[in-house]
Parts: sequence; C-alpha cells; structure tokens
Amino acid sequence: MNNFAVSILIISRDRRDLLCRVLGDLRAQQYDGEFEIVVVEETDDPQAPIGVSYVSHPMKNLGIAYARNLSLEHAKHDILVFIDDDCRVDSDWLTKLVTPLKDEKVLGVQGGVTVPDGTNGIGWAESLLGFPGGGITRVIQAEGQTQDTKEISTLNACYRKSAVMKAGGFSNHARFGGEDYLLAKQVAGKGKLLFTPLAQVQHEARGHLPAIWTWFVRRGRAEYDLWQSGLAPQGYGVWMLRSSLLLKLLPLMILCYWSVLPLILFLLFLVVVNRWRFRWVLQHKNIPTSAWLWLPWVRLVMGAATDIGRVKSWAHWK
Repeated sequence: MNNFAVSILIISRDRRDLLCRVLGDLRAQQYDGEFEIVVVEETDDPQAPIGVSYVSHPMKNLGIAYARNLSLEHAKHDILVFIDDDCRVDSDWLTKLVTPLKDEKVLGVQGGVTVPDGTNGIGWAESLLGFPGGGITRVIQAEGQTQDTKEISTLNACYRKSAVMKAGGFSNHARFGGEDYLLAKQVAGKGKLLFTPLAQVQHEARGHLPAIWTWFVRRGRAEYDLWQSGLAPQGYGVWMLRSSLLLKLLPLMILCYWSVLPLILFLLFLVVVNRWRFRWVLQHKNIPTSAWLWLPWVRLVMGAATDIGRVKSWAHWK
C-alpha cells in the first residue's frame, strides 16, 4: 500500500478549461494515501475550483519559478507531486509515480510523457524529438523499466519536500523556464533520481509550427539566462555553442553569397539523417507516418527558434 501523504501542485494561467479537466482526472485517482491539490493561478479574476487549496496572484509576469515557489509555501505534505494543467492522467497515475519513493534513497521521480489520441503529425514529432520531458521517445527507450536519471521535468514529477527545500526551491533567475532543470541538478547531487515510464501523462502538443516557434524562442531565452546567471552546470555555455543550428549554418550562408546550392544540400542532408535516425518510428502502428515525415522540419524550427531566443536574451543582457 502507498501511505504517503501527497501534495499535488499545479500552476496555471488563462487556461481554466484545461485546469478543470485535469482536476477531474486528479479527483478520480485511486490512491491508498491522503492527497491534497494545490492550484496556483496567475489571474486578475480569481475563481477558486471546488475541493482544492487555491492561491491566486495578479498578472504581473513574475515567472514560472515564482508560481512554483508559491505552491511550495502552501503544500502541507512531505511528498510533492507536480503536473501541468494541460495534462491528462489515468486513475492509477499517482500510485505509479510515488511508488519508487519507497526506497528512501530516492529523492525525486519523473514519469513518462506522451500525447493524446488524435494528435497530428507535428505534435507527434515534438514528442519524438523529446519535448517536453523526454517525450514518447524516452518512454519507448525505457522499455517499461525504471531508470536512473538527472533530468526531471515538473510537468509529471514528484519530490521529497525536504530535498526541494534543501535545494532552495525553484530559482527565480529562471525567468523564462528551466527552473525544474536547475532543481533536478541540485537534488541529483544529494541523492537518487529516477525515471519511471509507467506513470504516464498525456501532454497537449502544440501541433503547429508557429506555436513551436514561440515555445522554443522562450526556451532559448531560458537557456541563455541560465548560463548568464552562473547557475548552470559547468560546460553549459560550450553545449549551447555546439548545439547552435545557426552557427552550423553560418559557413553555408556565407557560401550562399555565391550559390544557394550548399544550403539546399545541407537541408536535404538534415532531412535524410533525421528520417534515418527515426526510421524505427515506422514500426510503431500507434505513431502516424506523418510524424516521421514532419520530424526534420519540426527539428529545424526548434533549432532556429532556440537560437533566436538566445540572441534576444544576449541583446537584453548586453
């Protein structure tokens, strides 16, 4: 039996329909222990859902970390569970997520992430590329086995409250995101973190390229801000340079002064490489073939948007 007393923490902003939907899933959990639901909503029109601990704060763009820390202040129990407001879960999700904490050495757990039925090819491509939380690729590669990790995304995760508080909570330096990345790095230095693919959520995909562009511009800004703050792990700046799509394209763009052919060849190469790398997708009947076709183009949009976000933050800091 699972006798952990659990605080389920949700932050939300302008998504009441999605919030009400996930709250319905959480109320239906078949869980042996006690649990509370804490909702922190950024809104100028507070409306407390029934049966939850509700905290509102005004629309001042104080950041995700601020809202998450506010939820920590109102959590009563020793086990903290985090889930995004645009997720869906089955009735046994909570049990599967917290069960690994029976091992006292385990300080945190992340569950698997997939997409809802009816998601289009672009949305599936996002998940196959590992976003968010490792996506469906991380679930498939785990083959149903719990694994050690140092990467935990708070869209589907649990922590011991003591470990979170010793780590100082969520860093407010992470204005555009990445606060959960920093927390995981802090906690991983003090104990064991696990990934369990069985505790799955269905996370709403963006599903079209403009939304992915906006999302990854923000991620790029978050990455640069983490590096600039000095809180990122050693070698983070080098990783950003090595992962930059625009830096890889720069020599080709110079060559394109004389001919556009090198750029066309590079794009074709990128398409072929990504199609080959993810050829295993075609063996999964539940994943649409259109996802495999969209993969290289979604990857290009993600890479370019990330670089643009980094440049925007660089210009701001400068």
